[in-house]
Amino acid sequence: MQISSRLDFEADPKTVYEMMTDKGWLTELVSRTGATSHTIDVAGPTTRIDMALPAPSEVSKFVGSVLNLQQVVEWGPAAADGSREGTLSITVPGLPVTMDGRAQMRPGGRGTVVDYSGDFQVRIPVMGKKIEQQASPYVKQAIDAQQEAGDDWIATRG
Repeated sequence: MQISSRLDFEADPKTVYEMMTDKGWLTELVSRTGATSHTIDVAGPTTRIDMALPAPSEVSKFVGSVLNLQQVVEWGPAAADGSREGTLSITVPGLPVTMDGRAQMRPGGRGTVVDYSGDFQVRIPVMGKKIEQQASPYVKQAIDAQQEAGDDWIATRG
C-alpha cells in the first residue's frame, strides 16, 4: 500500500535539515506520539528512532498492547539550493511489517517542502492487506506529526 505525506515548513532547507537531525526536536516529536519509551540516535545525516507505542485497537489483536517501531531516515548531501534526497525505513521488529521509501527536501511552499513516499507492507498471509488498511492511517499520522512539531520548533528559533 502506497503512503505519501507532504510537509511544508516556513524555513529554508538548511534550517529544516538541522531540525530533522536535531536530537532535541526528534525527542519532542516522539513525545507527541504518545510513545511509552524510546531511544534516538543521530549520526550525521542518519536518524534512528526506536519507540514503543500503545497499539491501536484495530491491530492490538495481532501485536498485543504495545507496538514497537523502528524508523530510520538517511539524508543525502545538500544540492546547491539546499535540497536533499533521502531514504525512509519503518519496521516493526519481530513482525513482517515494513515501509521503505524516499524522502525529498526542497525549497518551495512556505520555505521548504518535505515529501515522503513509500510502500507499506504487512506480509501476513490472508490478513496482510486488511492489517495494512487498518494500520496505514496511523503510519501516515505519525509522519504527519512532524508538521506541527516542526512549526513549533521553527517558531521558537524566530
